[in-house]
Amino acid sequence: MISPLCRMLDMLWEEQQGMEVTYQWVQWLQSCSLSHLGFTNEVVLRKSYVTCYADGEDKRACPDYASPDVIIPRMMRYNDNKHHEAFLHAIHDCMICLSECPGVDFIKLPCHHFFCWKCMQTYCKMNVKEGNVVKLLCPDTKCEGAVPPNVLKRLLGEDEYERWEGLLLQKTLDAMKDVVYCPRCQTACLEDVGNEAVCSSCLFSFCTLCRNRRHIGEQCMSPEERLMILEKRQESGNVQGDQMKVLQELRSLKEIMKDSKQCPKCRMAISKTEGCNKMHCENCGEYFCYQCNRAITGYEHFRGSCVLFPQEELDRWEMQMNQRVGRQIVAHAHAAIHGQNGQAHPCPTCRQPSPKIGNNNHLFCWACQKHFCALCHKAVQKPAQHYGPKGCKQHTADP
Repeated sequence: MISPLCRMLDMLWEEQQGMEVTYQWVQWLQSCSLSHLGFTNEVVLRKSYVTCYADGEDKRACPDYASPDVIIPRMMRYNDNKHHEAFLHAIHDCMICLSECPGVDFIKLPCHHFFCWKCMQTYCKMNVKEGNVVKLLCPDTKCEGAVPPNVLKRLLGEDEYERWEGLLLQKTLDAMKDVVYCPRCQTACLEDVGNEAVCSSCLFSFCTLCRNRRHIGEQCMSPEERLMILEKRQESGNVQGDQMKVLQELRSLKEIMKDSKQCPKCRMAISKTEGCNKMHCENCGEYFCYQCNRAITGYEHFRGSCVLFPQEELDRWEMQMNQRVGRQIVAHAHAAIHGQNGQAHPCPTCRQPSPKIGNNNHLFCWACQKHFCALCHKAVQKPAQHYGPKGCKQHTADP
């Protein structure tokens, strides 16, 4: 019974060779297969003892010939390959440079976004040069898919790819709390519970707090205490070469920590220039409060003793807003005074009168904060392009 069905499906395919046939097969099997076999009322299913090698039988009718676990992935791979072939021969638009290129000149990412080779190469090289290697994402702003290493290896040169691998390893190690670096050879080491580590390269056993040799039973000095001792040694001229390097590092660390906080997860120093106290570490992705230096998730933390915006930030914003309001009040007064004298020009956007100061035709509307020309009464985006030999004169006297 199954062998005639196989032959019928072959006939359907031969009628339209090269066309998609899977859905046509399914539709025919659902609607016509029973009538084709002569079934009318019922179908009785039972185990068949007919071998696949009987005369006139189709070996595809054998239940063990092709398992769906094998056929379905094979069909999906075939479908993906055909889609890829069609993509390579078609013309596409790059969403970065907006140029038209054939598919062979494009890089297609696993997220199914694609960009031309030149733009992707520039994008990846720029990020590697700037050290943005942990989250090298798809250039589409709404996509969070990552650029896979095999694509990066094609786009970057050998030296740049090695730099990317090194930076990625360094970023990963820096984000791990229990990884420290040997003060002698800078090899990555694992820190134990007692703040001690042993270098696997030079076998130096050291304290991870003060970076000196291990001192069992002795209290570790703080960086401030070490800095004070080394500065006294420097004044007396007893500082060795390695100690001078440590002294410089401690001084740098002291200056950095004056205006920064350490991320509670990876200990990266982060400085806040403005804005709220919710900070985001770009190194490990941790969110923390800049006021108490604790890891947080949302904004519920600021309902307690910590504030989202410090008072100095609110004062700075209020000062900026007062300055802007003050400028608007002065501009409004100028417009009213000059409007009475017939020297005001209506803004092309909001029709509010704006005064012309002296012979300058470049005016600023106090109401809508737009710039415009007093001669042509058009909005001005770039003064250097609007005024000049081919445009309006910037300085003329009113008639």
